[in-house]
Amino acid sequence: MDHPQSGESLTEASLVMQLQALGHLPTPSSTALRLYALIQSDEAGIPEVAAVVKTDVTLTGRLLRMANRGGYLQRPVISVEESLMRVGTKSVAALAVGLSVIDDAVANAPMEDAAYLGLCRRSVAAAVVAEWFCSQAKVPVSASDLFTCALLARIGQLALLRFYPKSYAALMDQHCAPFDLLDQERSQLVVDHQTITLALLREWRFPDVFIDAIRLSEGRDDDRNGEDRRSLMAQLLYYGWEMAPALMAGHRIDLGFHVQRSMAVFGEEIAEEDCQQAIDGLLARWGEWGGRDLISVPAGERVSESEGEERLSVLLVGLAEDQKVLALSALTAQGYATIWKSSLDEAVCLVAAGHGGIMVIQEPKEMNLFPARESLLGAWLKDQARSVLIILAEPCSLNESYGANLLNMGADALLGPEFSISCLVAQVDRLADRVRLLKTLERERQAHRRLLSELVLTTRKLHIQTLTDPLTGLSNRRMADAFLKRHWAQLERRQMFLGCLIIDLDSFKQINDQFGHDAGDVALRAFAGLLKRYVRQEDLAARLGGDEFMLICPMTRTQDMVILANRLLAATQELKLDTGTLRFSVGMAESDLSVMKTYDDLLKAADQHLMNNKRNR
Repeated sequence: MDHPQSGESLTEASLVMQLQALGHLPTPSSTALRLYALIQSDEAGIPEVAAVVKTDVTLTGRLLRMANRGGYLQRPVISVEESLMRVGTKSVAALAVGLSVIDDAVANAPMEDAAYLGLCRRSVAAAVVAEWFCSQAKVPVSASDLFTCALLARIGQLALLRFYPKSYAALMDQHCAPFDLLDQERSQLVVDHQTITLALLREWRFPDVFIDAIRLSEGRDDDRNGEDRRSLMAQLLYYGWEMAPALMAGHRIDLGFHVQRSMAVFGEEIAEEDCQQAIDGLLARWGEWGGRDLISVPAGERVSESEGEERLSVLLVGLAEDQKVLALSALTAQGYATIWKSSLDEAVCLVAAGHGGIMVIQEPKEMNLFPARESLLGAWLKDQARSVLIILAEPCSLNESYGANLLNMGADALLGPEFSISCLVAQVDRLADRVRLLKTLERERQAHRRLLSELVLTTRKLHIQTLTDPLTGLSNRRMADAFLKRHWAQLERRQMFLGCLIIDLDSFKQINDQFGHDAGDVALRAFAGLLKRYVRQEDLAARLGGDEFMLICPMTRTQDMVILANRLLAATQELKLDTGTLRFSVGMAESDLSVMKTYDDLLKAADQHLMNNKRNR
């Protein structure tokens, strides 16, 4: 698999930081981050975690659903505490992060951006498939963990779609293999989505096995061959992503093909009847996760920005039937897009999926819905370009402490129970002016972000050009020197090992003389492609100039370098070039602090070994 070179890690980390600063990265909710912080503390008991989960109504429902996926032999659970015991607190925290990241992505998606919303839907579909696999195959990982991994495996693509909406959407339209897409991203956008994904997962302190599985899932088939936990997870994540389009479209024939093929890889045959039952189960789960909870705003309930500032949306929650009819009529006459929901429970999913504008809540007389209302207001006001108007249910509710509490929760205005429709419309008009102003400011900020994005891209391209060989895309001598200097300092402190290989293509001058320099360039690029494929992620491959290359391999001994050289030799002989079979000479050296004082001594030793090999032929 073509990995980003470790020598570029500093520039990659820099771009990730810039993406964060510009607001282009999907972000977990505050509840999810609180959960993740809690499980890493000494206070992460079931009661403490349950208390945090219960502050988020949507997360509570999703947790109960996940806990009841355990199979027909397990009794259903109805409490958060039991759900946590069944799923596990760490898995729940990871699940909360994954679901809230998708919620945030959908809430901030441009309404007309089919590529962005399609990617969100495919991530959810892949997660549904991955979860289903855990009930079918003997996989040493929980369903919730695999669901979360699949959900977050492509968040870097969401970031790139925000950062480069047109150019990255065009790349996605090519529908190439995952490893080819990564290579094209690095070539055209100077960063790949996997770098961003893995950086975010490390920042959120996800387990290394999850991160490794996601990385391998986008590699070549050989990268996923293995019986260890991460390789099996990678296989399931890969099949989940491949099956997702068929699941989203409800294509039973395609789903059947994928189910039978994937089960065969795990050594299990599935009868036709069982296959049809599996398809039914997958479609049912997709209807639950993908149809109602996520990406769930029905047609007609999202108001596009292109409809103009005068077409704000008003969500009415809980109004009595006679008041609802009058309010809908009056607000529609004023040019608002109006939506009515009978209860807070119905409004929660709509709010979580990104509905914006103004919300009017009729306070229920029963106060047992207080946590649900508080969660709803918190979700709504996460985006400041929204407003909430509360209609109080009882005259006694107008006491100062209760009204102050509502305002502190985020209400923008209060109305008494004997409100008039004209007063309601006037209050909505007043809040509409505020929402329009905030939306105008947000559009201006987005314009500034686009300008900054273009500047960041230009600056990064110039920086990469100074560190990259333009012909092969490998690192150049300047990058190699910086990489060697950094790793030499580490091995001096930690008594580590560092391996170096210098490779020289044989008879390359004859290729140029006989076939021309264009053919020589083709040969150089082909050999560089082999180096990218066969070196590890932590290694660095560089072109020193002409037909000379260098590999720098941290934590590598001489016997490992011999194996690598032999693999490269075998792969080179398989190259089909018009100029004939490529051959090369190699010299290698391993760091030895007893005789080497600087990394220059390591380079000299490798170069001397290369010269000796050439003379001894």
